[in-house]
Amino acid sequence: MKSRFFLCLMSIATLVISCKNDDDEVVAPQPEAFTYSAVTGMSTGNTSVAGTSAPTGYTWSEVKAPQSTWGLNGAITDRMLADDFQVPAGEKWNIQNFYFYSYQTSFSGTTFPVSEFYFEIYSSDPSVAGAVKVYGDITTNRYASSEETKWYRILQGQPDNTNRKIYKMKINSPDLNLAAGTYWIKWGSKTSTGTHFYPQLPHDAGKVNNAQQFVVASSTWVNLDDGGQRVSFPFEISGTKLPN
Repeated sequence: MKSRFFLCLMSIATLVISCKNDDDEVVAPQPEAFTYSAVTGMSTGNTSVAGTSAPTGYTWSEVKAPQSTWGLNGAITDRMLADDFQVPAGEKWNIQNFYFYSYQTSFSGTTFPVSEFYFEIYSSDPSVAGAVKVYGDITTNRYASSEETKWYRILQGQPDNTNRKIYKMKINSPDLNLAAGTYWIKWGSKTSTGTHFYPQLPHDAGKVNNAQQFVVASSTWVNLDDGGQRVSFPFEISGTKLPN
């Protein structure tokens, strides 16, 4: 039989026993979950600039002048895309998933055709010599699943239609821990059929818009401008905060 050890305190006036059992379970603090989100501006409402109403339950994701591009190619055999994010000062993240947004023109199936997704994380701008890769590769498929966003991509000045339904893709990132700092994610993906695109965010004068595209054939980088404005991409990150 296992013996038990008790710590007891007695008061002189009244016998009071306060005991701590060494078999008591101590509950460890639970990790604090976090979500990083850079998707503000993707949904532009139920009515387009031309006055067309979106289907019930959906909203438009309208590209407005001076921008004139529905989305950017991120097929890994041709192009890769890159954008940055920040882990705030004083924090350390265990990142479990990324979430990216994509569409395939005229796709009407039930399962989004992207089946492979690859990414790398850099501690500085990967287009600049000396950038250090801290995680990932372009050989390990990180794709997990996808779901509808209930957004349709449209372009001001073009007929409003439902040919470009945007999907949200869940991407795995096992064992990814990042200390405070600015990082870049470079990614590309594959579909089972057809060409898919990544919708850019509207230009935001209040933030740094600095997305880039890597041309595989020439191994060159291109700054992503649309209508003379630099753009960024929508994506999200989820995980837990680690103790410093």
